[in-house]
Amino acid sequence: MIIYGKNVVIEALKAKRPIYKLMIDHKMSDAAILKYLKDVSIQIDKVDKGHLNNITNHAVHQGIVAEVEPYQYKKIEDITNISNGKFIILDSIEDPHNLGAIIRTADAMGVDAIIMSQKQQVPLNATVAKVSTGAIEYVPIVLVPQLFKGIALLKEAGIKIYGTDMKDAVSYRDASYKGSVAVILGNEGKGIRNSIKPLCDEMIMIPMKGHVQSLNVSVAAALMMQVLTQ
Repeated sequence: MIIYGKNVVIEALKAKRPIYKLMIDHKMSDAAILKYLKDVSIQIDKVDKGHLNNITNHAVHQGIVAEVEPYQYKKIEDITNISNGKFIILDSIEDPHNLGAIIRTADAMGVDAIIMSQKQQVPLNATVAKVSTGAIEYVPIVLVPQLFKGIALLKEAGIKIYGTDMKDAVSYRDASYKGSVAVILGNEGKGIRNSIKPLCDEMIMIPMKGHVQSLNVSVAAALMMQVLTQ
């Protein structure tokens, strides 16, 4: 797997992720990065910027690219015994930028894990890692074959499930987040699937006072995480 960007690569090194190959622009002048790489005694290949552009499809790599061991997903059993656990469930998030932003906020807010399905869901990839600015190393990501079964297992473990919707829902500020709680956030355009809603214990919403009655899912996730973890 290819990752790129200063923060992403440095956090991968700090987290002891196996690095198979580390490449930097031979013209890199960032003294702090160069010193850190020297201090960790990792082998570096100095290459032309054009090569880095090619292997990252001209992404904003900041002159540093690494080939690393792929990110590993957790199992649902790894998180169900967390006391007073706070979780985010993602239903069919398609944009890697949204997923990366959600992971970054989850790390900042102290969310215990993110749960998502193998199907209809963007995977952990280089773009997700870059947007997360390295937070991908620290937030447990649980991958389940089917979201229905994953939610059912969470409920069996005594975890309260909140769904998010704009209809027939209470304000997210009026809900109780005591104990172990998970909040489901839906697809960027369609929201939570209708088949998922019956699994929720309660539906919550973010009241809108402006003219535009919707929020980007990563922004909605940030607001939800703020009350979830307070």
